[in-house]
Amino acid sequence: MVPDLDRITDLMDLLGQPQRAYPSIHLTGTNGKTSTARMIDALFREFGLRTGRYTSPHLQSVTERIALDGAPLSPERFGEVYDDIAPLV
Repeated sequence: MVPDLDRITDLMDLLGQPQRAYPSIHLTGTNGKTSTARMIDALFREFGLRTGRYTSPHLQSVTERIALDGAPLSPERFGEVYDDIAPLV
């Protein structure tokens, strides 16, 4: 495997560049990213905005990494989305 961005770039092209379809906040640093992300998520929802949040790593299930409007993604929805993009990957 070549450590470059070509494969993910090609996948994003096939998916229509979804990362460009919405504003985002990218948090970096050593400690406190998940807490900060949850606070930002809650603040935006209080202002009536829809939110999506991805954090890493997960503790028990990969689905806990992803939340929509503050609610964890269900395993069923995770499977549906995975099945949708698997042929492209």
